[in-house]
Amino acid sequence: MRKTETKNNKIKIKKLPYACLSSAEIIKVFEGNGIIEVESMQKAPFSLSNRFVRLSKTEYIDKETGEIKKYRTSKTREENPNELRKTFKALRRLINYNFCGGNNEKHITLTYGKLQKDYKQVNSDFRHWWKLIKKHFPSLEYICVTEYQASGSIHLHVLVKDIDNADLPLDKTLLNETWTQGFSKVTKIKNVTNIGSYFSARFTDIDLKEDIQNENTSKLILKGARLKYYKTGQKIFTTSRGIVRNKGHTVTQEQLEDITRGAKLIYADSKIISKINENGKEYIVNRCTYQQFNRNLKEE
Repeated sequence: MRKTETKNNKIKIKKLPYACLSSAEIIKVFEGNGIIEVESMQKAPFSLSNRFVRLSKTEYIDKETGEIKKYRTSKTREENPNELRKTFKALRRLINYNFCGGNNEKHITLTYGKLQKDYKQVNSDFRHWWKLIKKHFPSLEYICVTEYQASGSIHLHVLVKDIDNADLPLDKTLLNETWTQGFSKVTKIKNVTNIGSYFSARFTDIDLKEDIQNENTSKLILKGARLKYYKTGQKIFTTSRGIVRNKGHTVTQEQLEDITRGAKLIYADSKIISKINENGKEYIVNRCTYQQFNRNLKEE
């Protein structure tokens, strides 16, 4: 169960096994590369912010009391799991909406020959590399993800797509000529039924054998181990202007049935959102469900 502090009471979010809503005022669908995500709410979301008005990145005003207060901050993204959850959900959807594993797409890895922890310098190096690449492929677009190794050293994963051509002849030779900071690699995106989930998962986990060559450890994958390196306010991923945002669309129950027909359900859960008032009484304010379907997998 997750508890979220509001300004005048507490919100509790309890995750449960999937249970179909008897009625849903809001059904929102996100589609991309055969992946269909469905978020349903029993009641249309209401705003708790009527009383609170944002003034800046750090301050808000409580209109009821006239007080100006500061938002709570954390040093790393790991301390704010809600923010991280939203970020990687957005990344997953963005990848699936823009990439499908076509011949005009590639996955590029850019690393450093020495320890590099300077995020600003990495951004500068990437922008310089991107200008060189764009001279060869003017219609290229990217999603670039900052990834940390177990040592804290930064390297980049870049998904690139030529939006005007059916093929992308970007090879190792050109990559070596344009990226001179260290090792680089270019591979095709293939044999992945859910590209967004595949990449967003590896951007948070650390493979010890890969990163620090620790052959003796019994647990090679440390789940979520990279998250401690992401500072608050630091962007986990960036995109070029031609990458299209997946804002989703609302549908009726009948339309949803048509959209998901023939797709395999691969995950589903439910959440109960409740509040505890000033008298300590808990009451349910909303019920939500989440479903993910995959058209790339055949129904059994």
